[in-house]
Amino acid sequence: MARLTNREEEVLSLVGQSMSCKQIARALAISEFTVRKHRASILHKMRLGTTAQLTAFAKTSFAKASFTNTSHVGEASQRADQRERHDRSF
Repeated sequence: MARLTNREEEVLSLVGQSMSCKQIARALAISEFTVRKHRASILHKMRLGTTAQLTAFAKTSFAKASFTNTSHVGEASQRADQRERHDRSF
């Protein structure tokens, strides 16, 4: 299997937290299109066929702590949640 880039690992971690493409894009300050491209690349590299398989893979991969320091990803997730709550307040 091909190695994931750092950004793909970040996206995968957020997928594992059940975040949508829109939420991931906001958390990482990238476009939704870019998130979709990263997800497609991960699917290809990991030889997965569906979004459900991608989500399950992400959840099990990070549960096993198979990737290096992802604490910054959790912070990004929290920022996205705060932005979403803020946007809903208007």
